Amino acid sequence: MLELKNLVKRFQALVATNDVSMTFEPGKIYGIIGPNGAGKSTLINLMSGSFPPTSGEIVLNGTSVQSLPKHKISVAGIARTYQNVRLFDHLTAIENLEVCFYPADRGSVWKEVFVPGFGKKRNSERRDLCYAILELCGIEQYADTQANLLPYGRQRILEIARALVRDPSVLLLDEPAAGLNHLETADLTARLRSFLKPHRSIIVVEHDMDLVMSLCDWIYVLNFGSLLFAGTPAQVQASEIVQEAYLGTTDELDEIRALAQDRKANLGLRANADPQQH
Repeated sequence: MLELKNLVKRFQALVATNDVSMTFEPGKIYGIIGPNGAGKSTLINLMSGSFPPTSGEIVLNGTSVQSLPKHKISVAGIARTYQNVRLFDHLTAIENLEVCFYPADRGSVWKEVFVPGFGKKRNSERRDLCYAILELCGIEQYADTQANLLPYGRQRILEIARALVRDPSVLLLDEPAAGLNHLETADLTARLRSFLKPHRSIIVVEHDMDLVMSLCDWIYVLNFGSLLFAGTPAQVQASEIVQEAYLGTTDELDEIRALAQDRKANLGLRANADPQQH
């Protein structure tokens, strides 16, 4: 289980994360949503160790991890993807996974070098595991294709596949549907559910509300760095404070509608004007 306790992140005078507390239980998919600038990416960066919190605590399975370097947080069980795809472009799809494979038994690394036949056996195990993950993600046919030659949607899936190599207990997905077309997004939504395990929680930061509402069990809503609301998809959709955060207050909406009507009327007058007057 992952717990965020009173997290604060300041960048000089800017408070990007303001006293945020959340709980992520294994076996569930969570969404983190909010308007642009709400602090979603900052929160992902805090959880993954990209930078430390100013104050507060990040607890993974009972152990505080907020002071650990990024690679140790990964070893502890938190894996992530990025808004912009970050693959090893000139490696094949399966090689992108293999470079992330690290045996739980550190001593076995030496065996690969000094024990005859052990390295060959480990290489075979590594390749079999990585190929199985490609199969799970539906991209095994691209195993030997160079990563930068894959269609963009397949690159997105490959990055998620790479994050699964270490069998993480927490999978952080930062806008996984960004740049995908409708069919690719539908395929991604179906596959994300298959990545869920009893020991794993999946956390999705995403602007595609159809994906979030159809996929997530629980949703946290951020606004101006603070936790605004938490609930089921149905509760989030029914929340007036969430609607105001995204769309504005009723008065603001009425003003926007009035301006839109005025603009529409003005455009109509111009369209119907006598051409000889111009």
